[in-house]
Amino acid sequence: MTDLDLSGLDDTESTETATQTVPVVSEPDATAHERRVRVEMDQQFRRLKDESRAIFGLVKGRPGVRSPQVWADLLEKAGDEIGSGKFLTRQLGAENYLAPEITAVLITLRQNLVAELGQPSTAKIMQIDAAIVAYFNLLRTQGWIGNLALVVERQLFGQAPLNEIHGPQVGDRLEEQLRRLAEVMMPLQDRAHRMMLRSLSAIG
Repeated sequence: MTDLDLSGLDDTESTETATQTVPVVSEPDATAHERRVRVEMDQQFRRLKDESRAIFGLVKGRPGVRSPQVWADLLEKAGDEIGSGKFLTRQLGAENYLAPEITAVLITLRQNLVAELGQPSTAKIMQIDAAIVAYFNLLRTQGWIGNLALVVERQLFGQAPLNEIHGPQVGDRLEEQLRRLAEVMMPLQDRAHRMMLRSLSAIG
């Protein structure tokens, strides 16, 4: 085995080989880059400001919108309420009459779905909200069906049947109409169930 002859290799050549791949950024280049970034940020800020003013022009004069600052506060509040789920529960309707237990369950389910995705996109948030709304409608239609059954089957719960309260003719007609109404609710419940499954499937 022969030793390699390295006597012909100049030290300066090895140093140049080791350092030739290291890029060197001059100070003028760095300054120019910072200037370009600053110009782009200024342009973006002006564009967002112009868009905000344009949107404010559409809502100006409406109740609760008196100035651009108020509009900016509403936008910030909207972002917070979307994140917390408060906006969703308000859109369910009859906000002041929703049972606190139901609201707590819906918010908990929503937060769990969001947490399972880590950092969901805006589209995923909308799909989660759609699933929660469908689940709420499923529970609501089930409540209607149960309440109708309670009225029709009053004697099972120790109450006088409708034909004793309103007479045989009227009572029997009421029971028949309530049974038919409960049958109409069943497809609504099934539709809410399928909507919930589609939304959950889209969340993935």
